[in-house]
Amino acid sequence: MSGVGRHAFAAASMTTSRQPPRQGPLLLGLFGLFRQSLDTARRVLPRPVKRPLARLARAADSMLAPRTQWRFDTRTIALADWKPIFRAAEFAAGPIILANNALAPGGTERQVVNTLWGLAQQNHSAGLLCLSLHQDPELDFFLPALTGFPGFIRNVKPAAAALAILRSRISAADCARMQAATAWMPPDVQIDVLRFAAEFASLKPSVVHAWQDSTNVAAGYGAWLVGVPRILVSCRSLAPTNFAYFRAYMSHGYRELASCAPIVMTSNSEAGAHDYARWLDLPVGRFVIRRNGIDTHASVRPAPHRTAALRAELEIPADAKIVGSIFRFTAEKRPLLWIKTAAHLSKQRTDCHFVIFGEGPLKTQAHATAKRHGFAGRLHLPGNIEDSSLGLSLFDVFLLTSKIEGTPNVVLEATLLGIPTVATDAGGVREAVADDLTGRVIAGADANELARQVTAVLDDPAWQARVKTHGPAFVERRFGLARMLEETWKLYRN
Repeated sequence: MSGVGRHAFAAASMTTSRQPPRQGPLLLGLFGLFRQSLDTARRVLPRPVKRPLARLARAADSMLAPRTQWRFDTRTIALADWKPIFRAAEFAAGPIILANNALAPGGTERQVVNTLWGLAQQNHSAGLLCLSLHQDPELDFFLPALTGFPGFIRNVKPAAAALAILRSRISAADCARMQAATAWMPPDVQIDVLRFAAEFASLKPSVVHAWQDSTNVAAGYGAWLVGVPRILVSCRSLAPTNFAYFRAYMSHGYRELASCAPIVMTSNSEAGAHDYARWLDLPVGRFVIRRNGIDTHASVRPAPHRTAALRAELEIPADAKIVGSIFRFTAEKRPLLWIKTAAHLSKQRTDCHFVIFGEGPLKTQAHATAKRHGFAGRLHLPGNIEDSSLGLSLFDVFLLTSKIEGTPNVVLEATLLGIPTVATDAGGVREAVADDLTGRVIAGADANELARQVTAVLDDPAWQARVKTHGPAFVERRFGLARMLEETWKLYRN
C-alpha cells in the first residue's frame, strides 16, 4: 500500500470531548500497521501461510474493535446527512458497474458472471471492478467464463492513483469531507472506499451493484459519496458474523448504508434477509428478496462417454453408486460431517464410492478422517472442476451438509440434471429443494440420519424419475435466469 494513499486518506482528526478507549495512540498505531501488513502478506504469500495470518488478522481486528466503535460513535457526519459531490444528472448516461472482491469459485461469483452476461445480451454498457483479481489463481476461477465479455473486468486503481484522480476531479474541501465521513473506518477500509470513489468519479456509472460484505461497504460508501444515483448492495448467504472474515466495522457500515433510503439492499433468500435483519436490528422489509438465477438450458448432462471417462480417470467401477458434492472445504460447509455421513454409508453400501470436487483448508483433514474410518480408498477428492455439469453427472445422490448457505446454486444444477439432493437445513437450502420431489432437507446435523436418507434415495429408483419430471419446472419458476435478470433490471431502473 502506498504511503501517499495511507497518509492522505487514512489520517483523521477527532473533534469530540468524549474520551477514546484506554489503548495508547502508539499501541493503536502499531496494531493498525500490523493489520495492514497482514492484509498485504495474505495477498502475496502461499495459501498454507495465509491461514495462520488470517487468524492473526482477526485477532488484530478484535483488539482494534473498541477504537472503531469509539470512532464511529464520535463521527462528525452520518452517511444519511452526506451531500453528494456530483449531481445525479452527471451519471445518467454512465455504465452499470458491478463490484466484488474477485472471481473466486463460489455461488456469488457465478451470479456476478450471469448478471454481466445478461446485461451484455441486452446491450447495456457494463463492467466489473474488483479488489483482488490476479492475486491468486483461485481468485480468477470464473475469469475464463467471461471470455469475450464486451465490458471491462479489472481491479480498481491503487490508492495513489485513486487519490490523484480525486484531486483532479473534486475540490480540496470535498476531499476533506470524504476523509471526515470515513475517518471512523479502519485505515485499509478507508483506502478501499477511496479507490472505489475515484473510479465512480471518473466513470460516472448510472448504477453501482456491489456484492458481498466487505465490498458492499467499500463500494456502497464510495458510490454514495460521489453521488451515484442508483446503488444496490447484495448481501451474502447469511450475516458475516457467521464467517471467519467478519470484522467489527461491517455492522456500522451496513447500518449507515441502510440509513440511506435510496440504497437498495438485497438478499438471495428469505433466510438470509432474516439473518441480516436480526444482526443489524433492521426490519426484514429493508431487504428485497432477489433470488439467484440459473440458466436452466445450460445445465445439461454431458455426453455419456465424457462421464464414463471421468469415472475411469477417478478409477471408480462402472457399476458403483456414487454419492457426491461440490463445495469448498471450509468450516461453514461442514466437510467433516459429510465424511462422517459417508463413513456410515460405506459400512452399509460396499458398492458406494464418494466424490467431492473442491479445495480448501479442511481438505487434508477430511481425507485423514476418511482414512481413520477405513474408506479412504473409496473417497475421491480431485480438486476444483470447471465443468460442474460433468462433475454432477457422476452422482446418484448429491449430498450437502452445510451449516451456512444462501441459495446453493449447485443444488439447483443437480436438480436440473435429475439428481436427487439430501441436505441439511441451512440458510436458503430449504427454499432450493422441493421436499419429496427434488430431494430431502434434514433438520440438525446427525450423520446417521443423513446416511439413512441417502440410503433411502439410493434404494428407490423412482427418485431420479421424480426429479427429472418435476425438477426443471421448479427451478425455472423460482430460480430461472430470465426472471433474475428481469428483477435485477427493474431494481436498476426504479
